[in-house]
Amino acid sequence: MATRFPSFISKKGDSVIYDDTGEMDIFVPEKYFDLRMAFSAGKYMNVFGLLNYCIIDKDGKKSGLKLLNIPTRFLTLPFKIDKLKSVKLLPTSKVQDYRIFRYKKGDMVIVETKVPEEIENVEDFINLFIITGNIPNTISYDRLQEFFIDNIAANGNSYSISLQMFGIMLSELCRDPKNINRPFRLSGSNDMNNYNSISVKAVSKLINAYTALTSENFTDAAVHAMMNDKVVESPLERVMIGD
Repeated sequence: MATRFPSFISKKGDSVIYDDTGEMDIFVPEKYFDLRMAFSAGKYMNVFGLLNYCIIDKDGKKSGLKLLNIPTRFLTLPFKIDKLKSVKLLPTSKVQDYRIFRYKKGDMVIVETKVPEEIENVEDFINLFIITGNIPNTISYDRLQEFFIDNIAANGNSYSISLQMFGIMLSELCRDPKNINRPFRLSGSNDMNNYNSISVKAVSKLINAYTALTSENFTDAAVHAMMNDKVVESPLERVMIGD
């Protein structure tokens, strides 16, 4: 795992430890546990490392929210885990439940830096970003495509395609929080965290009635098709009406 660590983190053997006064808190969305992106592994916790954290100094003052950018799985050993209900990490974030992994000086943030390169780590990332549409909007919109490259590189491979391809996909997955029918790129907002993400399965439902019918769940697709009043022609439309 080739990662640059901040000053309050140090490497000890094959482990990475919190090496400062006060406390480090990592915010793990409860959804991660539902998606098996985080789970208990004996005395350790196994977690996917796209997480937010803050530092609490010895006087109890909290730093700003930062991103722990480790786009793969690793084991960690917090001294304490607390639960938070109905929290917004940013003013633009959705209300979510979190578990807080807490670390004091000498605790192992990463138990073993030699993380096995596994395709499952890539599958987890694709599931989080694309299939379920749970992109953390604490990540700036203009940086999202970089995480695809970082994730697969951390697991010993590459996509061999340009970042623009990921940008095209992300431009449809990220929506205007005030109007889900409008992509974030057309919202006019200059706040790169002011977006909501949706599943790739939901994108077709927002285009027109005919593409809505391509959903894998026909009942759900039919409902969305009836509710969609956009007049946009598609190749599927001509097939269905015999044109």
